[in-house]
Amino acid sequence: MADVAKLMAEARSLDLFKPHGAFEVHCSNCHTRLSPMGDCPSCGLIGRPEAELERRAKSDPAGVQKVVGDAIAKRRAYKPMKEGRPQAT
Repeated sequence: MADVAKLMAEARSLDLFKPHGAFEVHCSNCHTRLSPMGDCPSCGLIGRPEAELERRAKSDPAGVQKVVGDAIAKRRAYKPMKEGRPQAT
């Protein structure tokens, strides 16, 4: 459980928790299409409330560690594109 708490604190420091509305389909940070769970596959933004993951950590710490750990890794690897990004057609 201590590892989960450290990961949650790191995710907070990276500002990864940004709950989206049910109608949102694109990330507010990088505009990539969100996964069905509301998470961004590109920049690691977690589209669920932090409290939801904390509750889930009590019953499934390994699952929460994976979700938050993957999100942190994606954020660290994320490099925003400069201007001139190609538009979807």
